[in-house]
Amino acid sequence: MQFTTLEDLFSHPLFIFFLASFLLTIVNIMVGVSILPKDRRKKGYWLHRVLYALTILTYLLFLWFHHGLRPNPVFNYAVLLYFVTAIPFSRRASVKAHAILSSIGLVLLVGVAAFSLI
Repeated sequence: MQFTTLEDLFSHPLFIFFLASFLLTIVNIMVGVSILPKDRRKKGYWLHRVLYALTILTYLLFLWFHHGLRPNPVFNYAVLLYFVTAIPFSRRASVKAHAILSSIGLVLLVGVAAFSLI
């Protein structure tokens, strides 16, 4: 389905869930950066995990609505796989690698928007 106007795009649940996933990713990165000092990690870690779970949930809802319109490209599933595997496992390596890979995930979400929504 091609959207003919911006109003059609902005009011469609597909865009709303994608936007929620994108904004939650940004907020989660900001929370992650704010808990970088070791004294703040215990307090903010729970919020960081909840935001991560909400990001995955909204991205899954985006994939579900997108599949209702047309089949999802492999790239969309690859981004989901990246969010589910690479980002959590990068935390075990180092905090800096985790931050960099999370930012790359945000860029991949922009790619999903470019290839799926527009």
